[in-house]
Amino acid sequence: MHTDKAYCKPRRFYDIANVIDAVDCIHVRIKCPAVDEHLYVDRTNYPSLNVMGVCDSNLKFFNIVAKWPCNTHDSFALRNSKLCVMFEDGDISDGRLLGENGYTLQPWLHTPVLNQKARQKHRYNSSNMRTRCDVERSFGSFKSRFRCIDTTTGTLLYSPVRSCDIAIAVVVLYNICIDNRIPFPPGNDYPRDHGNIEGHQYFGNQLQNRGAVMPT
Repeated sequence: MHTDKAYCKPRRFYDIANVIDAVDCIHVRIKCPAVDEHLYVDRTNYPSLNVMGVCDSNLKFFNIVAKWPCNTHDSFALRNSKLCVMFEDGDISDGRLLGENGYTLQPWLHTPVLNQKARQKHRYNSSNMRTRCDVERSFGSFKSRFRCIDTTTGTLLYSPVRSCDIAIAVVVLYNICIDNRIPFPPGNDYPRDHGNIEGHQYFGNQLQNRGAVMPT
């Protein structure tokens, strides 16, 4: 269950433009599934999951959705998440998200302006990009700390369902590391690249099984 305490407004985002968090997705590689293999093959010809994450300015995740195969569009993953329902139902009414232009513009979701010839639009896009880069840094930090999610250690050799469970568990551990200021292991570069997913949803300290695509 989402709670106000778990979804406190990060002040640096909020003070800039009433923005509470930023959203993005990553791909997490898995072994080739026995069923619906074509749904999981990404643009690099590897099977993977699309994991959606929402982070604050401290690089901490406040929402993770791990359920969808990699060919799911990022915008679709957001539109079919509980987070979207909470915004549209007014459960979250005092802030907005930042997202890249792959997402559909919503009253609660700021995306870049496509035609940015005007100076104001260009400045808006620059501010959007600089602020939104924190979610990319979150995913990079996340993958650098837990190499099982990063391609440098290969692939998760499990089914899509089990791989979703692992992704969620790793995010919980990652947040614990941030809360307790645990340093990165020696030799880990920070941060690295980012990617997409959904199946379970993580809000603050709880998991909610939404399983719309894959059985649990």
